[in-house]
Amino acid sequence: MNKREMWVGLGLVILLGVVAVVTFTFQKADNFRGTLYDPALPAPEFSLTRANGQEFRLGAQKSKLVYIFFGYTSCPDVCPTTLAEMRQVRETVGDKADQVEVVFVTVDPDRDTPEKVQEYATLFDPSFVGLSGSMEELEKIWNDYGVYRQIEASTSSTDYPVTHSSRLYLIDQDGNLRLSYAFGTPPDDIAQDLDLLLK
Repeated sequence: MNKREMWVGLGLVILLGVVAVVTFTFQKADNFRGTLYDPALPAPEFSLTRANGQEFRLGAQKSKLVYIFFGYTSCPDVCPTTLAEMRQVRETVGDKADQVEVVFVTVDPDRDTPEKVQEYATLFDPSFVGLSGSMEELEKIWNDYGVYRQIEASTSSTDYPVTHSSRLYLIDQDGNLRLSYAFGTPPDDIAQDLDLLLK
């Protein structure tokens, strides 16, 4: 091998190394499709009484990935869409679905009893957890997660819209707030993130 061939070979090796490093760096940045909390933050703890009278405590779910969504059972669009997409996500991950908990917390406790929220959540998937509570209990949870909710003016005291934020929050197996998703994030993107965290 002459000097020219050696330098060409060495240059090729260096070039391939640079390409590999750049590719790895950009792939790493693109791994998660949701908004990444970096560093991950301890998820605000909360507990609420379920429709069956048992306590649901977030901290007791540490062996699972927990998706939390805030909405209400009379919601005409965002809430049913999000819950239907989360059912799709669970179906996509197949046998890993038992490692995923989907929790729907109301922003409308005046109409949404624990029984009503659980019944609504179950319509989308029997494994989904629906939660309600007192205004005092829920206001703390909403504040901790930065949830916006506003009851809009209506001519009826029982039929009124509630404007609310629509982010989906992912708590990892260590109890950390790891990712969040804007409304409209493709279910396949959420499923991909879930796969990455379950590996």
